[in-house]
Amino acid sequence: MILLPETTKKSGTANLRRFSPQYGVTMIELAVTMVIGLGLIAAVMSLYFGSRSSYRLNEEHLRLQQDGRYAMQLMETNLRQAGFGHMTSASADAAEVDKTDFVSPEGKPGQGLRGCDDGFVKPLSHDFACKPSGGMAGFDVAYRVADVFDFDSGAGADCNGSQAGFVTLPKSHPSYVDGKPVSIAHNRFFVATPTGRNTTSLYCHGNSGNGRGIAQPILNNVEDMRLEFGVAGPDDFSVQRFLTATQVDALSSNQQQNWKTVVRVKLCMQLRASHHATQTPQHYVDCGGVKQIATDGKLRAVMTRIVTLRNNVGAAGAESLS
Repeated sequence: MILLPETTKKSGTANLRRFSPQYGVTMIELAVTMVIGLGLIAAVMSLYFGSRSSYRLNEEHLRLQQDGRYAMQLMETNLRQAGFGHMTSASADAAEVDKTDFVSPEGKPGQGLRGCDDGFVKPLSHDFACKPSGGMAGFDVAYRVADVFDFDSGAGADCNGSQAGFVTLPKSHPSYVDGKPVSIAHNRFFVATPTGRNTTSLYCHGNSGNGRGIAQPILNNVEDMRLEFGVAGPDDFSVQRFLTATQVDALSSNQQQNWKTVVRVKLCMQLRASHHATQTPQHYVDCGGVKQIATDGKLRAVMTRIVTLRNNVGAAGAESLS
């Protein structure tokens, strides 16, 4: 039998006591630890959901801006080309029909632009008749395009990318060549409600297929679209005043002449996001200049453009100088 020194026995006993299971944390220490842990978890979760909400808000805002810019750019491009035609070799004092090869299906001088304050009675037809009330603004635009259609480049196409319709020039026209037709794009932009939906969308109706054309949606969730038309003075190319489409029609009994005095178009469109993105009320100014508050959690974007009608500026100038 080996006897251990007394000090060794005491040391061993102390070690046993030190690591004995009965020496653990108290309930207070455990509760404090749990509270701290739960606080850290709550902070991390709050940061995560806050970042996710911010990401969703930014993503929805970016999508709204991109979609709106595309639609505005398409309409702006069409307005800039309104009334375009290739110049003929006729003298400057020739009849208007002889100045360019932009003509109507009847062989008369083409009309590059005409608008409606409340949309069209029959938007899917190129018959021009404005609704008296209860709609959003729309406009017709027409211009000469390339006779050879190319899908990739968009040459010779209407607003939907299809081959634009053709018009046959009268034999008396300086550009008449063996009955060869010329290609004229005739596009109608309007806002309507798609079948089976309760939201309104921006459409463009082209004139492919011998003028029949099809209407394609360009942008969904368009809440408002308004147009104002800048009219030039008799001796000046600059805008004298902005009028509604109804006021432009009332300038005289000659509608083609009335719309040739329009040298700028002010276009405003209000969009709404498709999904809920924020719980905070959104403040914005609508197309009528009125401050609004959106409380449905969906973002709004109001976009405005002022477009110069280059071909009408030249026409208005020529008429005012004659």
